[in-house]
Amino acid sequence: MVTVEKALNNNVVIGTDEFEEVVLIGRGIGFNKKAGDTLDIDQAEKVYKLEGKQDTSRYQTLLTMADETLFQSTLEAIELIDDMTSEKINNRILLSLTDHLLFAMKRMEEGMEISNPFVNETKALYPKEYKIAEAVVEMFTRKYGIHLPEAEVGFIALHVHSSIYNRSVRDMNMLSEVVHQAITMIEYGLDTKVDQNSIQYDRFVRHISFCVQRVMNDESVPTQEHFDSLLKAQYPVCYNIAVKIVKMIQNKLQRKVYESEVVYLTMHIQHFEHYSK
Repeated sequence: MVTVEKALNNNVVIGTDEFEEVVLIGRGIGFNKKAGDTLDIDQAEKVYKLEGKQDTSRYQTLLTMADETLFQSTLEAIELIDDMTSEKINNRILLSLTDHLLFAMKRMEEGMEISNPFVNETKALYPKEYKIAEAVVEMFTRKYGIHLPEAEVGFIALHVHSSIYNRSVRDMNMLSEVVHQAITMIEYGLDTKVDQNSIQYDRFVRHISFCVQRVMNDESVPTQEHFDSLLKAQYPVCYNIAVKIVKMIQNKLQRKVYESEVVYLTMHIQHFEHYSK
C-alpha cells in the first residue's frame, strides 16, 4: 500500500511505498486524497520510483521550491516522451527533468538569457530525441503558456536520450562539446563556414561520435600505413587539422587516441574542403 504525501491533482499522487518515494499517475487516483491516506499501487496506470535517499531528498526539496503547475507540466512532458518512443525510459527522468526545468524557469523569471552553444551538435547527434524535445517545448507553450527558448530543446533532448540509454547528461554534453570544437577547428583551418544542414556535417558528427566511443573502449580502427603517408602528402592542411582534433579529443577524454583516427578524420575534413570551393 502507498501512503499519500500529497495529491497534486485528481490524477497525480506523491507518496511512499515501503520507504520508497513514488509518484503515481492514474485517472481519478488523487480524487479526495489527503496526506496520510492509503491507496493500492495497482490503482496507478504509471508508477515512478525515486531510487535511493539522495534522489528522494532531492525530489522532496524540489517539491518545496516549485508550484504544482511545474510538476504537472513535467509529468505530462514525461508522458509525451514515453508515448513518442518505443524504448523504456528510466525513472530518473522524473528527477532530472523536474530539476532542470525548475532552474530554467527561475533563470527566465530573473531575465537571464538561456544559451546553449551545442544545439546544432545535439540535433545532429540525437535527431530522434531532438524531435521529441521539440514536441515537449510545443506542449509547454500550448498548454501552459510557458515559452521555452530554442536552447532548451537541446537540453531536453539530452535528458530524453539519457533516460532511454542510461547515459549521463554530462557525458553527452562532453560529446557535443567535442563536435563543436572540432567544427570550429575545421572552419578556422580551412577558412570556411561548415554547412550544418549538409550531409557532410551529419556524417562527420556520426564519425566523431563513434570515434569517442572507440577511444573510451580503447579500440582502434585498422588502416594501411602507406595510406596515411598518401593523405599527409596530398591533403597536408586537412591532415594537420585532423592531428589537432585528435590532440583535442585526447585532452578532453584523458585517453589515448590511436593514430589511425587521423586518417579517417582527414578524409572527412577533405570533404568539407572540397564542398567549400
